[in-house]
Amino acid sequence: MNTNQDRTNGGKLTIDSYKPIVTFILIGLNVIVFLLETSAGGSEKTEVLLKYGASYAPYILENGQWYRLFTSMFVHIGIEHLASNMICLFAIGQYAENYFGRIKYIVIYVIAGLVGSIFSLMVHMKTGDFAVCAGASGAISGLIGTLVILALDSETRRIFPMYRVIVAIIIMMIPGKANVDVAAHIGGLLGGLLTGYTFFYFDKNKYIG
Repeated sequence: MNTNQDRTNGGKLTIDSYKPIVTFILIGLNVIVFLLETSAGGSEKTEVLLKYGASYAPYILENGQWYRLFTSMFVHIGIEHLASNMICLFAIGQYAENYFGRIKYIVIYVIAGLVGSIFSLMVHMKTGDFAVCAGASGAISGLIGTLVILALDSETRRIFPMYRVIVAIIIMMIPGKANVDVAAHIGGLLGGLLTGYTFFYFDKNKYIG
């Protein structure tokens, strides 16, 4: 059976009746980690960020702490950082979760976040500028990338016209602050787009065949 909860449907969105449970869980996890950071001394202190899994190239490359590529997706630096990311996650995530289904949505989110972390790490290795990095923006950029699929699908393109999606991507790529990790945004965008399109392609061909 092809259900709204577990499918890449390429079909109509049902936002009015759909409950984006996974999106709410992801927001909750990010908030919980932020509260732990705050209780441990503050989310803008380097030692606290590293304690809760922020990405730092020397720790990853020299100490083998590769888990940081994943855990850094749930760590945020300051309340403004958390709030802006969670607003974006809610605004975009509910559509991506509805369209792809919960399981595929999780896969897209995690892969996009990991690819974003890897891109960021590669840039730091090349430049030698080893900054402590954290945030869900790589994964969220991946969700923005999936909007391209919604703009291509004949059933949803009227809701998500391509020009609006392109504008959203351009805005996301423009760093509003000097410390924005553009490499993570680019990596996340590509990771989300490619993963989402893979689901879309195989699902479409499954029903055509």
